[in-house]
Amino acid sequence: MTQNTGQALWISGIAAVMVGGAAWLIPAAQEPGVWWFRIGGLIVLAVVIWIGFWAGRRPDLAPDFFATRNGSFFESDGFAFRVGSEVHDGICHLCVWFQNRYERACEATVLVCTAERWLAPQRHLPACKVSMSCLPGAYGKALAPWPLPMELQGRKVQLDVMASREYPGGQGKLVRLRTGLSVGSVPRSAVSDVLGVLGVFGGIHTGRAARAEIQLPQNVAEKPPPPFEERTETIWKLGDPIDMSTAA
Repeated sequence: MTQNTGQALWISGIAAVMVGGAAWLIPAAQEPGVWWFRIGGLIVLAVVIWIGFWAGRRPDLAPDFFATRNGSFFESDGFAFRVGSEVHDGICHLCVWFQNRYERACEATVLVCTAERWLAPQRHLPACKVSMSCLPGAYGKALAPWPLPMELQGRKVQLDVMASREYPGGQGKLVRLRTGLSVGSVPRSAVSDVLGVLGVFGGIHTGRAARAEIQLPQNVAEKPPPPFEERTETIWKLGDPIDMSTAA
């Protein structure tokens, strides 16, 4: 079940309860037509419950690599991910563990910005963006260099997280069912990118960002030498043998 489908079911269920409940408060002797709303509300609610039960019992066609670790994960309608940091060659990298929940490949981008404002020292944490190609049902990780000011190294910081994804050939069949916490979209234009970064200081972000808290590493380079290379590693894809020891 996609995020949009799940949200539509929730809205339909709530509407059925509200309309049906209100209909049962109206005396049928005064308004005979109220029975249509009473019966209709019960039917819609029963259908919503049945669809939710059916969707929850369908088997996964791809392993849920995020299920082996406690805590939530994020999602941009089919592209599921977690964010963290890793140190390579003395340089901090934004690390994005990801999994494609559909049977066709997608292109995705994840953006993190500091969630602190104005006088907090975290406002100096630079935004970081990483893009990746994700094969059908694939699980892997993507890295992008992330320069950290010395005064923020070793701190625990809160981040605003956004993501965007595109399925050039369509999504195809859903292969992993469990959904994550929905995030807003990454700005696409150069102007909106600048506004998104400036929003760190003014409390303005494009899209509905989600919140993550991570521990920053210590003793890393403040200004990594160029070129700033992004790296993507596919750990598992549809058709591969399953090894859950590789889960994040």
